[in-house]
Amino acid sequence: MARRDGGAVTVVRAVRLWPVAGQQAGLPEGLPDAVAAVALAPAGPSWPEHRTRFAIEVVGDGVSGWHAPVGEGVARLVVDTLADGLVGHDAAAPRKLGYRPRVGRHQQGAHARQAVSAVELACWDLASRASGRSVPELLGGTVRAQVPLYASALGLDPAHPEAVKAAAWIAEQGFWGQKWPLTKELLRQGPRVVGRVLRALREAAGDGRFMVDGLRRCRLDEALALMPVLADLDVAFAEELLEPGGFAWARLRVAGAGVPMAAGEHAVDEHEQMQLLAGGAVDVWQTDPGWSGGLARSLHTTEVAADLGMATFPHGDRLWAALALAGACCRDKIPAVEWHLTLEPLRQQVFTEPIVVEAGLLPSGAGAGLAPLPVTSSPLPAWEVGS
Repeated sequence: MARRDGGAVTVVRAVRLWPVAGQQAGLPEGLPDAVAAVALAPAGPSWPEHRTRFAIEVVGDGVSGWHAPVGEGVARLVVDTLADGLVGHDAAAPRKLGYRPRVGRHQQGAHARQAVSAVELACWDLASRASGRSVPELLGGTVRAQVPLYASALGLDPAHPEAVKAAAWIAEQGFWGQKWPLTKELLRQGPRVVGRVLRALREAAGDGRFMVDGLRRCRLDEALALMPVLADLDVAFAEELLEPGGFAWARLRVAGAGVPMAAGEHAVDEHEQMQLLAGGAVDVWQTDPGWSGGLARSLHTTEVAADLGMATFPHGDRLWAALALAGACCRDKIPAVEWHLTLEPLRQQVFTEPIVVEAGLLPSGAGAGLAPLPVTSSPLPAWEVGS
């Protein structure tokens, strides 16, 4: 991976941002009938970050690395705070990336960490394409060629009369498990109704693992009342019934009831991650390489979680990165990766080669590149830094 003049081909010479199409409104085409019957139209197309989107290109010598999509706010942070310091960085040295110069005041928080994560993932893509080695290989070695998925039904209505058919369909497809949302409407009806609705779904799921996601919507009293219900359903984990890490979360942990508590995808800064992990606040760790600082950081917290006896279930927002992470870890560390039934097909539309699930499995990434190339919507970049 070296040039004749002694420079590495993976040294970043320029950073470009290319427009990509915004997320289309409505549900994706081709959803299975059982899923489409109970699916809710996603709210994402109305969000500015999904209407105006970009792909990041880090340009080496004769090869580029890519990451997509990012919203305009994250793209602006890449240009304003990170791009100048990224030029001259060797993408094959990911541990040095955190020491590259940054400018501006916005160094922490969700958008800042998404920007850092985006350029880190683009550098992994560049290093992989330049070397011809897969990202799991670069992370330390490919442990698994295929990764189990659990189906996220967060875009479905759990109280719909046909929801049990969707739960049965998920089980038939061979997914590792399935996760259902606790909607506001369902929570308002109280724990008895929640229990009745979830039990019907649980029975339809058969022997597959069953999880719930509170989406931080529960009040403390609601969450406390739900714990015995969830324990009776033998859920594999309950995700973010309320805001993790605070006083209410601690009260819920004390109540226990034997329900494993999951969190982590929204812990974007390092200190938040360590507080949840080392403080004994969670039983199941969730990381998102696109939010948490990138693949190297996600691998680190996955290893810390494993040392503390916790499994990690990567959030599915940056699916390709989550699959690469899982490919470099054994199944005890990462049993499965999230596949969002209604949103992931929409996310895949930005790539030249959308991924297809077979028997509840996806490849961890055997070839060069972290993800397929994105589909840009302009012949010229929107911004360019460097040359």
